[in-house]
Order: sequence, then C-alpha cells, then structure tokens
Amino acid sequence: ALAEAGADLALCATGSSALEETAEAVRAAGRRAEVYPFEVSDPDASREAVDRVARDLGRIDIAVNAAGICPRTASLETRDEELHRTFAVNVYGTFYVCTAAVPHMRKPEVQKSGGGRVVNFGSVAGIRARPNVPVYGASKAAVQNLTQSLAVEFAPLGIRVNAVLPGQFDTDMGAPLMNDPEALAAYVKRMPLGRVGRAEEVPALVVYLCSPASSYVTGSLVVVDGGVSLQ
Repeated sequence: ALAEAGADLALCATGSSALEETAEAVRAAGRRAEVYPFEVSDPDASREAVDRVARDLGRIDIAVNAAGICPRTASLETRDEELHRTFAVNVYGTFYVCTAAVPHMRKPEVQKSGGGRVVNFGSVAGIRARPNVPVYGASKAAVQNLTQSLAVEFAPLGIRVNAVLPGQFDTDMGAPLMNDPEALAAYVKRMPLGRVGRAEEVPALVVYLCSPASSYVTGSLVVVDGGVSLQ
C-alpha cells in the first residue's frame, strides 16, 4: 500500500525469506524495495540497519514498526525468557528503530517534504485486558505509552508519531483464536461489527498516518477492532 502511494521501501525482519514476496509486489508496483534482515531486539543491529537503509535509499521519511511476538501464556506459567523476549522485541525493538531513525528524519530534505513519520503497532490488548496474554498486553501498553511520549518529544523536530491498535485479525498472529471455532464464535458475538478484521483493512490507515492528509495528527492511538474494545 505504501508503494502504491509512491514510497520506496526497506523491508526489515529477522529473516529475509518472508520478505521477498512483499519485495516483489513493491517492485511490481513500480517502486524500489530492498530487504534488510536483522534482529530488532539487538540495539546495535537495529541502528546499523537503519543507517544502512538511509545510505542505500538516500533518505528515511517513514518508519513503520510492525515487528511483534505474542506469547499466549498465563502469568503463573510465564518463563523469564518469555517475558524478556517479548519486551525485547515489542518494546525495545520499537524504541531502537524510532530513535535510530530520528537523525535521518531531521535532515532538511525530509523536513521540506512534510517531516518524519512514525507508525508503531500497538494492540487492543494494551488497553483492554484479555486472559492468557498478560505479557503481550503489558508490552503493547508500553508501546502505546512510548508512542505518545515520543510524539511529544519529537514534535519540535518535525516528526509525527502515531500508533495503530488492531483487534482480532485473520493473520498468522491471530491464528490460535481463528483456529478455535468455539472461542472465535464467543469472541465475535461480543463484537459490534460481528466479525474479525481482514488484513487488507489496515494498510490504508497506515498510508493515511504517513501522508500529508494527517499532518495535524500525532500521538494518536487509532483503534481498529470492530468495536470490541467498547464492550
């Protein structure tokens, strides 16, 4: 969606194989796509990757932090390594990429084009308690507070920071609920719109938050959950 809106993309994840299909779709849309495998929870690797992106593509206007993991473990059964890993990826990784991107977003050529734009992925689990995901929910609550804190801090630097808060979607991360018909039916019954989200319903929102149309929007936590958090 960002490529269709005119962006060249640097696609980053732990491994490169999962990104090649997206890279080909970006190229088919007539935009440049480069793949950068790195571990987002590693501060040095994150900063080096962001700097490399800036060198290779010439500039960084937008950063979208969508990396995340979701352990489904009750609090009394959560292992220390599971707790640490979740916060390392979901919270620390978001922080590392955001702060590494700032020096590049402050450059005059970016500022003249509307300034830097950051979109972080939080979750409805960060504002509404759900059973068996206490660590994930806590990590996403931290991402959401971090988003608003950075929005205030970076506003004088010409950088906007917002977050998307998805509810239940038919994605790989949402598979445990999607594959449990009884639990899924009970969940959907509570949803005002009466269905789970489709992955294609999120990209347009990300494009909006990265576009001039949202030039007066920063620090917003945009909930996309079919209304379930209202119940």
